[in-house]
Amino acid sequence: MMYRLFSLLLICCMMPISIQMTIKPKSCLQAKELKGASNNGFYVIYDSLNRPFTTFCDFNSDVGFVWTLIESLSLANAKKSKYRKSFYYDVSTSGCSINWSEFRLCKSVMKSIADARGSTHFRATCNFNIEDIKGINNHRDYLRVSFCNYPNFFKNVAAHFCTKMDYVNIRGHTCRQCSIPLYDGGSSYHILLQVDHAKNICDKWVVPNTVVHDFAFGDYRYMNSKFTCANSSTSITNWWIGGAYIS
Repeated sequence: MMYRLFSLLLICCMMPISIQMTIKPKSCLQAKELKGASNNGFYVIYDSLNRPFTTFCDFNSDVGFVWTLIESLSLANAKKSKYRKSFYYDVSTSGCSINWSEFRLCKSVMKSIADARGSTHFRATCNFNIEDIKGINNHRDYLRVSFCNYPNFFKNVAAHFCTKMDYVNIRGHTCRQCSIPLYDGGSSYHILLQVDHAKNICDKWVVPNTVVHDFAFGDYRYMNSKFTCANSSTSITNWWIGGAYIS
């Protein structure tokens, strides 16, 4: 009887260790937590059905945060009708390799990343440099938002939504914890920030020298060429899902 009890206790004590060893990272944040990953680069992570996929992980550009890449498009590709759609639509790129100028994960994988433990925010960056140890050396033309403050990320609403920003920088003009209109474009526009519209609604944030239909971080049928995601046809807009890492 004592031997049987001891065996049961031993099995019960060992089970969490066995379970822990089988957990597969569902995001770059979990790759850091589970595997100790710390260098920016391409990683294999897993969706909600434990199917592997490759994407880029950023551990270094945003102190305290870890980010999983979900989309990377050059200005030329961002203008294509295929990608002028919100993240509600499944318009993923095909192929086994990642083309930095034309990359978008499928919707189910994006949602798996967003649903992973620790995923709390999304962000957009311009011209993230995969050859640089940090990726970006400043936060110019940058947007970071909590999913809690923008519930429409995977919805089809086709409307402006006053959204509290963790941090936003447009052409060197910054705002923290202010409400700015994010536009979910449905089937016609990529999610974007319409800079010239921000002065009229929400917290009425004013960015100087705007143009009519001053689109930032997506679509770019209308744009301001002083915005670094739109400097040239090869300028890159990157979208990410991530969360804070607590050491």
